[in-house]
Amino acid sequence: MVVSIDELNYLDCLLWLGEGKAAAEKICVAQSTLSRNARAAASKLYVSLLKRDAEWYVNGDQQILRSERRLHQQIRWEKELPLRIDAQFYSGPFLAEGLCPRQFIVGNFDLLDTRKPLQLLRSGILDAWIAGYPDVPDPDDETLACFRLTRLPLKLAVSVAHPLLQQGDAICLDDVAAYPCMALPDGAFPRLEETLKALGLWNSPVRMRRYDPAKWLGQSQDQVTVAYASSFSIGLFPDPMVFLPLDLGVEVGEAVVVKREFANHPRFRKLLLSLQQRSAQLARQYDDILVDF
Repeated sequence: MVVSIDELNYLDCLLWLGEGKAAAEKICVAQSTLSRNARAAASKLYVSLLKRDAEWYVNGDQQILRSERRLHQQIRWEKELPLRIDAQFYSGPFLAEGLCPRQFIVGNFDLLDTRKPLQLLRSGILDAWIAGYPDVPDPDDETLACFRLTRLPLKLAVSVAHPLLQQGDAICLDDVAAYPCMALPDGAFPRLEETLKALGLWNSPVRMRRYDPAKWLGQSQDQVTVAYASSFSIGLFPDPMVFLPLDLGVEVGEAVVVKREFANHPRFRKLLLSLQQRSAQLARQYDDILVDF
């Protein structure tokens, strides 16, 4: 049986966005329509859909599914169908929000690690991902190409009532180590995790798979919890946060990742130019952000 472009689109958007209602809203169809077509696609491809820990997965031999995906992804790029792009929760609102809906389906900015989006990219479900440096593919990665956009220092932020602020400029990392620091699940951002652990940070694991503002921001606002932030992401907290007067010596930033086979495609080059322009606007707005292209 032949799988239509729409049917596979419904299936893959469900796997990507993780929840039927969110996926249906993104592609402007009824949730019942999305669910029915996603299951139809799975059946035609001789796989089944399973939901575990609030995430959808495909079960069964995926050889035919992978072949169909490769073909359908080529069609998306060549026939001007909307490409799928996602980003980290802190950079998405600045770099990906508002892209032309005729050209892009923009994600929820809630993928809270590097493993899921990179797997989505390699499988052909996702077309582009705005990743957080240093957790990006290596330059010699055979499948994925990475293009740096910005670089900036990572900082520590606390609520305005945090006891550490009483120490003023005398504060040091040993002082910070006495308080819990916001951390993500082990392996979510392996390179950044290794760097922060070496500094005595990353000491309060959080069991989360997707970004939930109520949970994440609520815990970051605790009077003794130290959060990680940058000059533009600190504004995402609902209550006032301030930076600690510490230089961690840790550089972070944004980069856009795409399959190598599409890295020179005119549509990607147009997207890259748009992201570079938005990055330049951030650099003009914040003194510690530098463009890296």
